[in-house]
Amino acid sequence: MVVELIRDWTMNRRWESDWMAFQLDGAESSSSRNIEATSLEFAWRDVVGYPSGKLKFIVSNNQRTRKLLKEIAIDTANNEENSYFLNIYFPSYLYYKIIYEPNGIVGGRLYVGALYR
Repeated sequence: MVVELIRDWTMNRRWESDWMAFQLDGAESSSSRNIEATSLEFAWRDVVGYPSGKLKFIVSNNQRTRKLLKEIAIDTANNEENSYFLNIYFPSYLYYKIIYEPNGIVGGRLYVGALYR
């Protein structure tokens, strides 16, 4: 199951997701079993301005404290032909969130999706 965190976000504006659980129980999915986030996909297109944006992958066990695990540079106008994937193996945290910072980007479109299995 793919969960789209954001689709076609206008990249001149900052964006922050809600806290997302790494594991969803069967009631939240079409399956009767628990499913886990296995990968995240980050794609952008038509970026204009100074390409120095950042995507931040942050984790937490309690949604109050946090740790930055990965920072992804947006330094190209388009990555749809080679989108960025972040694989998740045996997550040892309960929650994650994504933050996008434009840092000079004045236009473009952003997509972030999570694959749960």
